[in-house]
Amino acid sequence: MVEKLKKIVCSIVLAVLVPLLLLSTMQISYGMCPLCIAGAAVGLSLARYYGLSDIIVGLWLGALAVSTGVWLARLTRRKLGKRIPAQTPIVFSLVFASTVIPFYLAGFFNGMPGMSDAVFGINKLLFGLVLGSVITYMGAPVSNKIKKTVGKSFPYQTILLTLSLLALFSFLFWYGGV
Repeated sequence: MVEKLKKIVCSIVLAVLVPLLLLSTMQISYGMCPLCIAGAAVGLSLARYYGLSDIIVGLWLGALAVSTGVWLARLTRRKLGKRIPAQTPIVFSLVFASTVIPFYLAGFFNGMPGMSDAVFGINKLLFGLVLGSVITYMGAPVSNKIKKTVGKSFPYQTILLTLSLLALFSFLFWYGGV
């Protein structure tokens, strides 16, 4: 148990120091702070400790990765004054990788002793990350389709729709015992 705790602490320190080192070369930082990754790692550890499924945690981490990636793509487009071909997918992929790689290096894809760590042959955390990313990425097009079909919308419709879908899937996975 102590050895596992040491690994987690070392992983958290690594997840904080490497991004801080990279960000220290920048004049101004406009993105997700490096502590977010460390906070997410601590949150994942606590969620596992209390028995919350990795799929549910992955859903929300995937949503965070997509939101950050899309936001950062818009920010770079605004700062550059032009759109680079395939800019959003490239930026999103980099943000997604910077979310997944620290968890992989920290050993979070290894699962927990005594728990099934795969669904459909895919690690539960990775499955949740991908599913949460897809749900979040599809939130805007689904909301736009609803706006076109109904002819009107309500304030924060896209955000509420996306959060509702994430909450629904979390609820289904929680009560489904996955």
